Amino acid sequence: MKALHRRIAAAVLVASLLVLLVPVTAVAATKTYRFSISGTEVSATSTTGRFVGAASGSALGTWYAEVVHVPLSGGDGAQVAIQSGGSFGMALDQAEPAYVVSGQFSRGTITTISSGTNCKNQVYEVDGDLRNVSVTGTGHFAAKLTHHRRSVLGRCWLYAATVSGTVTLG
Repeated sequence: MKALHRRIAAAVLVASLLVLLVPVTAVAATKTYRFSISGTEVSATSTTGRFVGAASGSALGTWYAEVVHVPLSGGDGAQVAIQSGGSFGMALDQAEPAYVVSGQFSRGTITTISSGTNCKNQVYEVDGDLRNVSVTGTGHFAAKLTHHRRSVLGRCWLYAATVSGTVTLG
């Protein structure tokens, strides 16, 4: 009977050590990847912006993002919430961190830097947290969105929308 108790005690000890050591090892192995991004807004509604572009840094590639948010309102300095569920992805030229990266926005804010009075460019700061990132679990998206506008025959026209910033995975 003593031998059985020793085996049980040894198994409990090994299991306890695994529980304590495995998370530390997993945390120590987590790597951070940083990318500079640039691109364009390809479609927008009052509550969703879709973006595509190029990425460089930890690897070269392309990226896309679909940012779901509360309708934009207010003047300079106004903030609205990024809602959970929008998507993020990258296609990279190498296997480190992965050829394909996917994730979702979990929360964040969009801040109006310049509301574009008198048909000037509108500028927004997009600052969002990422979850369920396929290679690291979490990430962060930080970019400046500029709506380029011109007055033509007394009307204000949006003719392009560009975005630049950073993505951090990990």
